[in-house]
This record gives sequence, C-alpha cells and structure tokens, in this order.
Amino acid sequence: MVYWIIIMLTFVLDQLTKAKAENVFLDSSVNLLGGILSLTYVQNRGGAFSILEGKRIFFIIVSIILILFLCYMIFKSTSNLYRLSFSLIVGGAMGNLFDRVAKGYVVDFIDIKVIPVFNLADFFITCGVLLLIFLMLKEGGEELFLKKKS
Repeated sequence: MVYWIIIMLTFVLDQLTKAKAENVFLDSSVNLLGGILSLTYVQNRGGAFSILEGKRIFFIIVSIILILFLCYMIFKSTSNLYRLSFSLIVGGAMGNLFDRVAKGYVVDFIDIKVIPVFNLADFFITCGVLLLIFLMLKEGGEELFLKKKS
C-alpha cells in the first residue's frame, strides 16, 4: 500500500512543479544559488537529453510497458528497498508519460548548467534507478528474482 502512495506522491509533486514552471517561468529564467541553479522552462519532445526527438508514440509505448512491468515487480519483490526503487521509477515515468499524452512534450525546468534541463520526474527516475543498481550490485539481484513471498 505504501508503494502506491509513493507512486502517487511522486506523480503529484512532479505535475504540481511542472504546472508552476509553466505558469511562472514560461517567458523567463530565475537564477538561484549564484547562478549554479536556474529554473528555466523547456519543452522536451524527446527522451533523456532530448534523444530521439519527435518519437512521441515510441516513448508512450515504452513508458506504458515499463510502468506495467515495474508494477508487477512491486508485487513480486519481497524487498522493501527494491519496491521503493520501482515505485520511484513508476511515479516519475507516469509524470513524464502524462505530459507526453496530454501535451505532446515533457516539461523540464531544473537547470544545473552541467547537465541538460530536467524535472522532478527525471529526478525520481534517476534516484530509483541508482537505488536499483546499488541493490543489485550489493545483493546480486537474488532478492529481486529468486525469493518468493512468505
């Protein structure tokens, strides 16, 4: 149950911040932390780092498949940390999927200068993937695929 709450919270936080970015930063950029961080509105019509720009249907299909698979893995896994990583990825993927379906592009607005502009969904996906990689390296993935629920 808690994992569905995490998914919904990540989705809602992502959508609220994107809506704020569209309303406030649409025609401007706000510099923070001495210019290290800026809030800049960008329409991303591709994937990460704007790769495969214009392949909206491809990203929609891949996102749906990924979300369904990871929801299955939330039920299948016996590890709370694996479930947390899947939940963060699903919530972020849902946020970006919603944008692609509703708007035709993903709203990005967090600009750290050394990497492309991103959003909270991207942040949650990255955190989930990093946690998943850490767990798989630490445990070899046994907890993920071999153990059955008691």
